[in-house]
Amino acid sequence: MTTQPLLDALIPLVTDLSRELPETERYRRLLTALRQLLPADAAALLRLEGDTLIPLAVDGLSTDTLGRRFRVSEHPRFAALLEQPGLTRFASDSDLPDPYDGLVDGVQGHLEVHDCLGCPLYVDEQPWGLLTLDALDPSRFDDIDPETLEAFASLAAATVRAAERIDALARRAAQNQELMEVY
Repeated sequence: MTTQPLLDALIPLVTDLSRELPETERYRRLLTALRQLLPADAAALLRLEGDTLIPLAVDGLSTDTLGRRFRVSEHPRFAALLEQPGLTRFASDSDLPDPYDGLVDGVQGHLEVHDCLGCPLYVDEQPWGLLTLDALDPSRFDDIDPETLEAFASLAAATVRAAERIDALARRAAQNQELMEVY
């Protein structure tokens, strides 16, 4: 991959880090940039809460996906992604069930042979969640540079950290405002 497409995808995201955006919009932009950079049919950002993954943003998956909760113990692909510190790509003929069966836009029911990969995101060296990519073409990700995806995952983690810090500052400001109104 040449440097220009990577820069074209990353520069708006870096700019967004300093902008006040709703969390949902920040994450939507993150996935849009990811799909611009990598030829995926679907992408998702999921936050890990206890033993459950909660979709925060999806692109190429039905909006119904956002209302779902995925217990890691019930989804071997998600468990496998969380067990590895970096990128994991599943064989196109993997017998592990796909958690997105029936959820990819334009595909009904079971996902036939396809390309699927993902990586965990870490915030403050703790597992925060997952970034996943799916493509209907079983060889779509053959030419993906793992370092490009890992660099993107680092930017995704920075985006998450920024969103969480902005949210924490907004909550603190609201609490301070409430205290000032009492006095």
